[in-house]
Amino acid sequence: MFVDEIFLTDFRNYEKGHLTLSKGVNIIYGPNAMGKTNILEAIFLMCYARSHRLAQEHEMIRHDNKIAKVLINFNSHNRDYQGEIKLSIHKKKQIKINRIPIKKTSELMGYLNVVMFCPDDLRIIKGAPRERRRMMDYGICQISKKYFYSLSQYTKIVQQRNKLLKEKPNTDSLWVWDEKMQKYGSEIILMRNAFIDLMQRYAMPVQKEISGESIELVYKNGADIKDFSSIEAINEQFNNTLRKNREREKAFGTSLTGPHRDDFEIYINSKEAKVYGSQGQQRTAVLALKMGEVSIIKEKTGQTPIVLLDDVFSELDEKRQSYLLENTKQMQVIITCTSVPNYANVKKINVQDVKK
Repeated sequence: MFVDEIFLTDFRNYEKGHLTLSKGVNIIYGPNAMGKTNILEAIFLMCYARSHRLAQEHEMIRHDNKIAKVLINFNSHNRDYQGEIKLSIHKKKQIKINRIPIKKTSELMGYLNVVMFCPDDLRIIKGAPRERRRMMDYGICQISKKYFYSLSQYTKIVQQRNKLLKEKPNTDSLWVWDEKMQKYGSEIILMRNAFIDLMQRYAMPVQKEISGESIELVYKNGADIKDFSSIEAINEQFNNTLRKNREREKAFGTSLTGPHRDDFEIYINSKEAKVYGSQGQQRTAVLALKMGEVSIIKEKTGQTPIVLLDDVFSELDEKRQSYLLENTKQMQVIITCTSVPNYANVKKINVQDVKK
């Protein structure tokens, strides 16, 4: 899998932008605030139909314009594709693959797989649970359209259920939302638990090779599930926890049970990384998790994802840089940095040459 060519029109700071990429390592260099990250954002957008910065769509449209367009030529499963996303101030975004409109975002999943690594990813270790839930969601959505659908449905159900809990907490219709919440929530929990198990398996050798330390991931689900043996077992436990928390939910006016409250804990040498990990240990743990995500996508799709590295070399020491470059040789890597590193066999692109 690789991106061949990118065209940008009124996207972020690009009135017109164009660049071609090699199948190996590509380095986009130049001063800060020149649009290097925007190029990676465009590739991420083609994968997820959203920004990795969690930006609103209108924020990706160049100032004083109403429409932005991202067009990317890429190869997936040995087939050539042209992906196009058009963002508009007044309309819903339009997505096309080979000029054929895609009506649902779920249909876009799997065409282009990416793993992104940026300095802000330390939030996976140090940040709130939503940062770790987001990492799970980004990883699983790329390998399972069913997960993307279940997550979308579940999010809508929780919003409706919360509205009911606030406005009519004693209504008899609450059980209808409970059934739907259990169905999709149980599917999410089952897949997240399997994902964390896989992540543990792949992250462990990375952590060991770089630092000689162990890493352990512990999934903490928001429905008090202990038995993950089947979807039926999860559903039954989910139902029991919902019933147990019913009066509390009515009192607080919000849903207190379910995967929207999930988290996972990260331990280095049996100590929680968030509390006891040094900056170096935390960076190594994030690198191990990202490389684990690469391996999971490769295992589940049969293809190596594109690796996007946004100014991470400024955060990594020489040993970690060498590990990263050595272990991404067989995949397309796109790196942004401010100065030109002295690496051989890479394509170097001055960001100022991207603007036409």
